[in-house]
Amino acid sequence: MSERHVTVDIIIAAVSAVTGVDRLDILSGRRDAETSRARIAVVWLASKMVAVSSGVLGRILGNRDHTSILYLERRADEMRAAEPLFRLDTDTMLGALLAIDRNGLIRLAQTIDPLATARRVLAHPARESVRVSSHEIIALCQVALAVLGDDPTEPDPSEPAQEIEHAA
Repeated sequence: MSERHVTVDIIIAAVSAVTGVDRLDILSGRRDAETSRARIAVVWLASKMVAVSSGVLGRILGNRDHTSILYLERRADEMRAAEPLFRLDTDTMLGALLAIDRNGLIRLAQTIDPLATARRVLAHPARESVRVSSHEIIALCQVALAVLGDDPTEPDPSEPAQEIEHAA
């Protein structure tokens, strides 16, 4: 079998993105239904994708005891058997994580460090500025927009017009 590149952190991020439950809530002691469902999904996915003991997984998930993780694994199996929507959600997340892992996208996302890229370019601008990948540029732009407080999903309507004017 191939080496696995998916980590528990990536699984938590994926479950958080799909369920809308904040990462910190998944790791917290919160016991509301929505948070518990997300945590159970994380445990089920981790048991399928990551070679980690229940003790280690418990420490990652908010310093829980290994027996709590074993209970959450059993609960996940029960929910998957009784709730078609939970089974569909967890199967979909599993398939998506496997697909992006197979295509190398997880390794790519893990290797992009915008601050390291900025330091590298600033240390040797002439050499490194031409070596920056589009993925690194996007990561740098996301950090810049986050620092400036702009919404990175909203394009600036004046940008295309400026580019056209400069090109003319």
